[in-house]
Amino acid sequence: MTVTDPLSLPPVTPPAPRRSSPLLIIGGLAVGLLLILVGAGALAFNLLTQRASAIPELLPADTQIYAAITPNLSDLPNIDRLRRAFPETFDYQNTDTTTDFLQERFGVTFAEDIAPWIGPEAAFAVHGAPIERFGEIANGGAINPVFPASPLDPPPAVDQFDGNVLLIVAARDQQAAQAFLDKQRAFREQQGERFTSNTVNNVTIYASESDETPFAAFALARDMVVFANNAASIQALIEQRSETALARSPQYQAVTQSLPGDRIGTIYLAGDTIARLINTLIEQNNLDDGNTAAADALAASQALQGVGLTMAVIESGLRFDAVTVFDQNRLSSSLRERLSSFRPVVSADRAGDVSSAAIGVFSFAIPADWGTQLRTQLEANPDTSNTLRNLEDSLNLDLEQDLFRWFHGEGVIVVLPGSSADLQATGYFALRIADQDAARQGMRRLSELVEDLVGIRFSETSLGRTQVQAFEEGDLFVGYGFNGNDLVIAVGRSAMEAAFGAEQKLSNFSIYTDALRAMPTPNSGILYVNLTAVRELNNRLSDQPIDRDLERRLEPFRAITSGGTAGIDNRGAARGTLLLSIQP
Repeated sequence: MTVTDPLSLPPVTPPAPRRSSPLLIIGGLAVGLLLILVGAGALAFNLLTQRASAIPELLPADTQIYAAITPNLSDLPNIDRLRRAFPETFDYQNTDTTTDFLQERFGVTFAEDIAPWIGPEAAFAVHGAPIERFGEIANGGAINPVFPASPLDPPPAVDQFDGNVLLIVAARDQQAAQAFLDKQRAFREQQGERFTSNTVNNVTIYASESDETPFAAFALARDMVVFANNAASIQALIEQRSETALARSPQYQAVTQSLPGDRIGTIYLAGDTIARLINTLIEQNNLDDGNTAAADALAASQALQGVGLTMAVIESGLRFDAVTVFDQNRLSSSLRERLSSFRPVVSADRAGDVSSAAIGVFSFAIPADWGTQLRTQLEANPDTSNTLRNLEDSLNLDLEQDLFRWFHGEGVIVVLPGSSADLQATGYFALRIADQDAARQGMRRLSELVEDLVGIRFSETSLGRTQVQAFEEGDLFVGYGFNGNDLVIAVGRSAMEAAFGAEQKLSNFSIYTDALRAMPTPNSGILYVNLTAVRELNNRLSDQPIDRDLERRLEPFRAITSGGTAGIDNRGAARGTLLLSIQP
């Protein structure tokens, strides 16, 4: 069986026309966009103007996906550490990938044919795509979260794809841009491809007679070089009126106005597109019958204005931000209240108080009413209404008395390096509780249950001057104890010792404190991963020789830190941030 390259040119004798898969079209244009955007990093900073992006003025208001990037990477502030981490990115003109792709597919080079005209804006856009069918394509025709389709199975064919996919790049030199288009067309014709042409408003649109390529149509229109999967989408761009453009869409404005101002790249996903996809997934998985969580997700999606994703280069590394914006007038009062207080706020020092040797840290909050919410959710469905009651009967346990009434507050999960060859990683969970007496009684009851079920007996064990309850046999240590208002449950004696008193705290290290400043405040918790420690642990566990070249490439990346807001703000926005810390 021969596998067809979705980016390859058609044979000299064109096959019978057929519709291309939208995934191949989008994928092909995305590859082209990335190559051109990387190349645009050579532009001098003075090419940029202070005016707003012109591309959203050329797209319809119902654009489903819009992705844009500021192409002046070489002149960005704080770029030096990024340059050291990705040296090949800034030598794009000499990379085999760029050269081979442009030469083999288009018969052009970046330096001679693209650099002379490429301007300060570039974007990728999709509108009119069959969103309801994307789930089927991605899941092999059967959306099933329990038994997903094999990745080796081919996706179902899309008989007809009428969506529009565009790659748009600003042109600062019209003559050079036209020369580029003419040269790549001549090359493609030499390879056997044939084109038709059509003139709209004095703009000539060329379209391939075969739509096997995602670059089927192209034109120099409205000071932009435009590639698309069909000629109709370029004609629509030429005729687009300002009052019905994406730039005037209230949903697009609500999302983009909520994004950070220092972004160099932006992705906008329309709320209606996400709502249609969520509705399709719920219907196809039969989740719309008595499922409160699915009902809430569907109701929230109907009020969704859109999602924005951005990237920025800051002093400490690469920052990625996400914002989800809701139209609060379209939310029910109960759902609006739940979204506004979706997750409790967690104090900033919760993660910072752990040992600086931690491989990973995750701080979060357990709400006081989580048990009540769980019981309500289960009782709403006849199939699960007796779940907790049956569990209590089988375990001889009173969940409300023994767990729910005290198991809440600010928590932290910590993963630490192990202290022996048999235990390479240890860790603990610490929960700041309000009722210590209830917690002691509850833990006593739960430890008795563990003894009955598993046969592990906890006994009083000395930890310096502190007494904890633990099971210990050789290097195996599992125990719990109380450190002030913290309940600590640990695996590994060294982890328990670290929980009761870290010699050096994470909050004393600049990698963490710098990352913390980039997180939204207040937030619902912090996820911090020490990438240096992760690599060291992986090298200890691996049976394979260490790849020194890979080590060298990964060395600049020190940590990943992520955090999000607690619920939505007064503008209906929920925010999240991820920072990839890069060494100076």
